[in-house]
Amino acid sequence: MSIWRRFSFWGRSATTQQEGQQSSSPDTRNVESVKTVTEDTALQISAVWACVRLLTETLASIPLHIYRVDGDEREEDSRHNLARLLKRKPNARMTKVVWFETMQLNLVLHGNCYAVIDRDSKGQAISLWPLPAQQVDVETLPDGSVVYHYYEGNDVAVFAEENILHVRLFGNGTIGLSPLEYARNSIGLATGSEEFSSKFFCNGGKPGGVLTIDQVLKDEQRKKVRENFSALTQGSENAHRLMVLEAGMKYQQVQLKPEDMQMLETRRFQMRDIARFFGVPSILINDQEGTTTWGTGVEQIMLGFYQLNLRPYLSRWEEALREKLLPTSDRRKYQIEFAFEGLLRADSKGRAEYSSQMVNNGLMTRNEARKKENLPALPGGDMLTVQSALSPLEQLGQQTDNSGDSDGT
Repeated sequence: MSIWRRFSFWGRSATTQQEGQQSSSPDTRNVESVKTVTEDTALQISAVWACVRLLTETLASIPLHIYRVDGDEREEDSRHNLARLLKRKPNARMTKVVWFETMQLNLVLHGNCYAVIDRDSKGQAISLWPLPAQQVDVETLPDGSVVYHYYEGNDVAVFAEENILHVRLFGNGTIGLSPLEYARNSIGLATGSEEFSSKFFCNGGKPGGVLTIDQVLKDEQRKKVRENFSALTQGSENAHRLMVLEAGMKYQQVQLKPEDMQMLETRRFQMRDIARFFGVPSILINDQEGTTTWGTGVEQIMLGFYQLNLRPYLSRWEEALREKLLPTSDRRKYQIEFAFEGLLRADSKGRAEYSSQMVNNGLMTRNEARKKENLPALPGGDMLTVQSALSPLEQLGQQTDNSGDSDGT
């Protein structure tokens, strides 16, 4: 057995999956989830929706550039075929933003996202078609190569590794681990709390209890009493209805009240626990308890989120796009890069101070600074200047010589 076959297992035995088949879910679960967790049920939890939406829409909105590299110099190549593919329409039905949102949604929830690469006769990628991650299985063959199985109903399509764009989170090197699967207990508990709250208020806020009667009832009588009592208690329209008990009936509450169950605390903790699984600071999904919503504190939290959470996502995307969409001969000639520094831009005052320092110290031209502010270039704005009268660098020596001659006369 090759090392690839042995390494392909992720804590699973041959009784649970075929040899070579990769899995993004845990093998053992110490505790059964309170509720069944799927993509649909998870997204009904506001914390999951907010985290996924933040990670998905933010990445999809970041500009992507194709650069041609020549030594230490590089220049954006807007005519490259990948520029059209990745910056405008990856396929006939999707724009760039829609395509990246679709792929990133799968990546954030399932730890993997896949797209079929259509190529022309020259081998260049001409379209990218996303595949639902939950319908794709990855298999490692004995020779170490990887194939992808896509299941749609009773049909199965098999793709070679070079025909699939695969972006993955951390895992065993072949497939990424699924946050949805590993967070199933936390999400299931949040789902259970939501369901309990909904049923509690649908029942008019009345806790469950036991109705006792000092006589033995027949099945038909017991059924009738239950129906009559339910009509008095169930439903929000009966929230303030007066109950009349007769024939020695007594009602005893057996269910804890929400405050005794610490429902609010549970729901609040689950929101933060889910945010931890997705690496999102809870304040960014509107958890404002104990945290100021203004000032530099939130700004630093956002910068930390961009650098520690979003930046790794962008790096994974850049590497996957370069390795799968560029021919081997072009990987040193071209770079695919997100304009990440746009997210790190400060407010207008901070940007003005930064641009002023860069221009005044000869590190950036005026047109380069204007480009960062989405302003058009100006004639004569491509010269590097320094704070000394903001003169062009090549004229500084001449000015020094002239001033020396002037002092000598």
